[in-house]
Amino acid sequence: MTYSQAIDFLNSLINYERAARPRNQFKLDNIRRLLQLAGNPQESIKKVILIAGTKGKGSVAYMLDAGLRGCGLKTGLFVSPHLVSVRERIQTNGEWVKKADFARLMQRFQPLVRKQPVSYFELLTAMAFDFFARHQVDYAIIEVGMGGRLDATNLSDPAVSVITRIGYDHIKVLGRTLTRIAREKAGIMRPGKPVIIGPQPAEPEKELLTQAAKVGAEPFLVEQHSRVWDIEILPLPGSRNQEPRTGIAFSCFTELGAGRVRLNLLGQHQIENCRTALTVLGILARQDPQLNFARALQGLKELSIPGRCQFLMFPRTGIASPLLIDSCHNPDSGLALARVLKDYFRDKVVLIYGSLRNKLVQKTLDPIVPYVDFALAVAPDSPRALPPSVLKGIFTRLRVPSETAPGLKPALNRARALSFGKMPIVIAGSFYLAGEALTLLNQ
Repeated sequence: MTYSQAIDFLNSLINYERAARPRNQFKLDNIRRLLQLAGNPQESIKKVILIAGTKGKGSVAYMLDAGLRGCGLKTGLFVSPHLVSVRERIQTNGEWVKKADFARLMQRFQPLVRKQPVSYFELLTAMAFDFFARHQVDYAIIEVGMGGRLDATNLSDPAVSVITRIGYDHIKVLGRTLTRIAREKAGIMRPGKPVIIGPQPAEPEKELLTQAAKVGAEPFLVEQHSRVWDIEILPLPGSRNQEPRTGIAFSCFTELGAGRVRLNLLGQHQIENCRTALTVLGILARQDPQLNFARALQGLKELSIPGRCQFLMFPRTGIASPLLIDSCHNPDSGLALARVLKDYFRDKVVLIYGSLRNKLVQKTLDPIVPYVDFALAVAPDSPRALPPSVLKGIFTRLRVPSETAPGLKPALNRARALSFGKMPIVIAGSFYLAGEALTLLNQ
């Protein structure tokens, strides 16, 4: 089987991420039977770290991967959705799965899927389990797709579960209250195993602790196991020739150790994610002497995360204005992006925004609009895209000057003209829009 044939077969499966209507029923029966046909590879993975949450779970997954690799350990990383290539979803030691390996995986699973049909995401989950087991990774970092209790990734056997900040997203599926959403996320907890709980609003924190007690999991609150002070915002490069020295630095005391942390990432929200990752590593270090604070920090220092407040240098984009790409698609993400715009840019920005339907768009945009000079509404490449005309109406209600654009490329050309080569350009909203931007700019 060629890589192209593998992609064709994968794309022939139902893909709820891109379906015109979101999935409203989740069951684990199909993926469980497929894994049984494959010999239950998830049971052969040495140690699994399973991560759920509304905000920050992807960043925490990448940070754990970087920290563990910094300590000399072999890692597997499963994340979703992808931005540029589906191969991003399955990584070992920081590298995407190779095309030939992806094709071999698909060739192994294709006859099994014909016996037991599954969805696009379920097949990729099973393939990741199999790949990590065969490559004997020391740790597999698995990001939950949606929710937790009924997500395909929850058929893994985590040595430690992680729940990042919970907020409002996928409310038609997970519930309209933070308590109900937290209950779904809590489904990844395991009896007798640690669960690291990131900083939370009071309502979901209470529910997570209640569920941990019911399950018999051992909860560790990040805010009780770490402390941060002396935060430094490292400015963006000011000219084409200036060496990039940007991101954040802070001093911290965590479960793993204490010292000065330097991240090449934008946004103070990444401090919370880093505290969570270091707390997880600290809990694991109780039984794994290879985990070391200084080496983990070295790994983190080299980390970049695509599509998360990603700043692109002038020579790489061919655009005179500073350019930022972010997958800001829920209210918590909106608050985080607003803080980034406040911390790093002196001028207001030209915003290119695109969202899927059934998102809390106005609540997401509300904290951002004070920093926006002009907005361009576009449709992400998805059947679930919110029409730009509807998005423009939201900008009008928020009193932001705006217009629609027929696609990202014309929106970017228009943004160039509006920015006069000075105002920053921000592309934000759906992961699909972020991925389209990175592809367009060849990043």
